[in-house]
Amino acid sequence: MSSVTLNQIGKSYGSLEVVSGINLDIADKEFIVLVGPSGCGKTTLLRMIAGLETITKGDLVIDGKRVNSVRPDERGLAMVFQSYALYPHMTVADNMSFALRLAGVDKTERERKVSEAAKILQLDHLLQRRPAQLSGGQRQRVAIGRAIVRDPKVFLFDEPLSNLDAALRIQMRIELARLHKQLSATMIYVTHDQVEAMTMADRIVVVNKGGVEQVGTPMEIYQNPDTVFVAGFIGSPKMNLFEAEVDASNGGLSAVIDSGQRIPLSTPLPAGTKITLGVRPEALDVDHNGPLAGEITVIEHLGGETFTYVDIGKSKLATIKSGEKSVGNVGDTIRISFEPSRLHVFGPDGRAIRTQSRH
Repeated sequence: MSSVTLNQIGKSYGSLEVVSGINLDIADKEFIVLVGPSGCGKTTLLRMIAGLETITKGDLVIDGKRVNSVRPDERGLAMVFQSYALYPHMTVADNMSFALRLAGVDKTERERKVSEAAKILQLDHLLQRRPAQLSGGQRQRVAIGRAIVRDPKVFLFDEPLSNLDAALRIQMRIELARLHKQLSATMIYVTHDQVEAMTMADRIVVVNKGGVEQVGTPMEIYQNPDTVFVAGFIGSPKMNLFEAEVDASNGGLSAVIDSGQRIPLSTPLPAGTKITLGVRPEALDVDHNGPLAGEITVIEHLGGETFTYVDIGKSKLATIKSGEKSVGNVGDTIRISFEPSRLHVFGPDGRAIRTQSRH
């Protein structure tokens, strides 16, 4: 059993509060991803779990035991950092076994643990090489292997893929997901890359300004964002968001966006209410009777999918995601529609107003 519970966890530096009142239950064998923009507090939160930052308030509980004052090396955790932090003069095998040697583990046991970890990570043919002789992906696997040999209760990852190129990041995402299943381990992973969060997590924790915006499975958060921030942060390309005002002057309820165009509204709200409307790029279609009109300004062809950017007025772009073919040509004026159930409505406080079904 390797569960982690955060009860009202907070962190302050003097009068500056950087993490505020976070509650989170992480189950045994769960893969949790903390995602958010740079400076939101996610790495500070991970370092508090690891014991590398003191906890200003609240309780951190691992396997039912409060560990606020427990030393980092006694918490049973292993952390993989953004930088590989490998010893350049040591072989792969020595790098992986170094912590075990410091802990007084005998040589036979060290070699057994290193051999097992190397097989899992497909490093067994590289054990006698030094870090300078390895690729970036191989070095990161060595850093992960150094954590595996310790048999930790929980693995902590602090943006471990950010130093890799795009192709290696994709490969390592797949390897980490496979590793999680193979080890049946509890993992807490920090990233600012929402694609990493969507592809690897059992649950995502969206962090913003030191607090938790939303917790849920990747598809729960994608399909039903709780706030404007989550709607705009999760998804690539991001959700189309339009500031609007509720109007009832034409006999029916509608939302008037900045450009003056009207979108029918089924959510019962008082006239004059300031709201934000959101719709995913893949939910938009070209429709001669659509409520929105604009000129195609840019088309991005990405092989199997195409992004079309439409100026709907006031320099506001709407993004349409389609298949291999674009929905028009640059300079075309088109009309856009979407199913009412795909429209997200956020109130003046930036929180979702849920009065309609979601796909």
